[in-house]
Amino acid sequence: MKAIAFTGLARSGKDAAADYLAERYGFEKLVMSDELALELAKQGKKDTKMNRSRMGKELRQRFGDDIVAQRVLEKALKNKREKAVFVGPRSVSEIGFFRRKIPGFRLVAIKASPEKRFERKSAADGQTREKFFERDWHDSTAFELGKVIEMADCIIENNGTVKELQKKIDVLMRACR
Repeated sequence: MKAIAFTGLARSGKDAAADYLAERYGFEKLVMSDELALELAKQGKKDTKMNRSRMGKELRQRFGDDIVAQRVLEKALKNKREKAVFVGPRSVSEIGFFRRKIPGFRLVAIKASPEKRFERKSAADGQTREKFFERDWHDSTAFELGKVIEMADCIIENNGTVKELQKKIDVLMRACR
C-alpha cells in the first residue's frame, strides 16, 4: 500500500490536498476525525468539533494513542485500496503506528499563514479571531499536533490558490515515485 498523511493546523489545506490526491491519483481519502464522528453517532452524541476532540481524547485514553490510526488503516485495508491518504493525524503515536505498518509511508505538513487560514474559515469554525485561533492552542496542547508537524517528511506552503496547491501536490507525487 502507498500511503500519505496530511497534517497541519485548521484550514491549512489538508482536505483540499487529499481531495486532489483522491481525484487525480486514485487515493482513498480517509479523514481521521470521521472515525470520531462515527463513535459519537454510536453513542447518540451530537457531532461537533469539540465533541470530536473529547471523543478523541476518550478513545486514546481507553485504547491507546494510536487507536484512530489503527481504525483508519483497518478501513483502508478492508477496502483493498492500493493507495490511501490519511487526513489529520494528531499524535506522535499515530505517526509511529503508520510508519511501522506501512513501508514507504510519507507524512506531509501543510502550512498556511494565520491570515490565510482565518480567511478560509467555515461556519463550523470559531468566527472571531480569538475563537478561531483558540483551536490551534487546543490542538497543540490537548494533542501533539505541533510535534506531528515537526515530524513531517516534507512541508507544503499553502498561501495561494487551490490550483497552486495542486501544482505543489503534483511535484510531491513526482518526488515520491
